Amino acid sequence: APDAQLSPAARETLAVVAYRQPVTRADIEAIRGVGAAGVLEQLLERGLVRQAGRDDSLGRPQLYETTKKFLQVFGLKSLRDLPPCEG
Repeated sequence: APDAQLSPAARETLAVVAYRQPVTRADIEAIRGVGAAGVLEQLLERGLVRQAGRDDSLGRPQLYETTKKFLQVFGLKSLRDLPPCEG
């Protein structure tokens, strides 16, 4: 499986980014209920997530989005090919 090397936390974080992008770390943490800094760092290093500029909210937090590599790794042509989100 393409995501075999990803921890459950990384897969969960990646799913949040994929469905909510562009999304801030605070939003990811609010949805998952746990810190996401370390997991985001791993996903950035693997090239599955990238920084997508800054949000206009207080403190101008970094926004994150998935990459072309994410689509390739998971066999998707585009984000429209993501399975429907239950939630």
